[in-house]
Amino acid sequence: MKTAYDVIVVGAGPAGSAAAQRAAQAGLDVLLIEKRQEIGVPVRCGEATDIETTERFMPLDARYINRYINQYAIIGTAGDRVIVPPSSPTIIIDRKVFDAALTHEAARAGADVRVSTTALGLLRDDGAVTGVRLKSLGRVCEVRARLVVAADGVESQVARWAGLKTIPPMADYYVGFQFTLTNLRGRFDPDICEYHIGNETVAPGGYVWVFPKSEDSANVGIVIPANRARPVSPQAWLERFVERFYPGAGILSMVAGGIPITGAIRPMTADGLVVVGDAAHQADPLTAGGISLGMIGAELAMQVAAPAIKGGDVSARALREYEALWHERFGKMHGALYAVRKILTRMAEADFNRLVAQAARMPLATMSHAELITQLLRAHPALLLEARTLITTGLLLK
Repeated sequence: MKTAYDVIVVGAGPAGSAAAQRAAQAGLDVLLIEKRQEIGVPVRCGEATDIETTERFMPLDARYINRYINQYAIIGTAGDRVIVPPSSPTIIIDRKVFDAALTHEAARAGADVRVSTTALGLLRDDGAVTGVRLKSLGRVCEVRARLVVAADGVESQVARWAGLKTIPPMADYYVGFQFTLTNLRGRFDPDICEYHIGNETVAPGGYVWVFPKSEDSANVGIVIPANRARPVSPQAWLERFVERFYPGAGILSMVAGGIPITGAIRPMTADGLVVVGDAAHQADPLTAGGISLGMIGAELAMQVAAPAIKGGDVSARALREYEALWHERFGKMHGALYAVRKILTRMAEADFNRLVAQAARMPLATMSHAELITQLLRAHPALLLEARTLITTGLLLK
């Protein structure tokens, strides 16, 4: 490693690698560091993402694509299901291979990549971030940078070191647990992603997902808000689900983790620093999906940061346009999704089952989101008060 770079990106997940790639493509001298010994491990997500965003950063490759998804199913505990197309063409990926491929693209663009390299703290000059104190392969060193990118995930320390508030309320933090199961042939549709919802018997305040990996295997996971993860743990809830629907399935892997579902933090910038991906809480506030959103956030950040670096002004004020771009694109939508999650969190299981049963009879393929929500509210007027945030954010007007 050199002793100085234009940009240091901390964390080589999708958001970090995307930021490093875009910065290098802008002609900047970039260092991308990852604390673990290998890119992409451990895998801590359901592994679904969209094709369009992926193709903006690297070619599609069969090595990391497990399945192409045609439909999503929302399933109530009474057995009814609503089938909807994905909002954009979707793939189930092998995150280990996907992340490594994305980091390779960053390296091809010119970024200097280092694994087994941990950020120990930030360097500062008159309060502004000016670099990172690192431990790389057992050696401690200081590396200067004109900009530091905090892409160190849910547990981000870099953003907190910069004085940004990243710790969410317990109710806005999903605790997750996932099995990769095998011996499932004939017990699920390998072309459909499933969401199972039931506040009393499936996942209090959350959901269970079944994301196909092959004709015979799937990621089966659960998320529950942290304030509802006791006395029964997410693992115990998921074990009950698997025992009911997939008895005898083999367990190929398991993983646990968490994700903030607040919507993006404010601010996402400090003098000499920007935050992207899960570190910035850029995941979907309803589903907690964050792969493509983190990559888009990284792209928006570098769209603003690259000219700021070249112009010699990386103050929080100069970088603030990144936040404006993010909130212009996702602010209203994520506010509405946050409100939807709050409604679902409070909804009795029987009421949700009635909504699913009604929606299953609607011509969803020809209805807009606004028409669907309006029809459901008309049939269940007690939800109207709950839905006031959706109305004020404009979701029902689109």
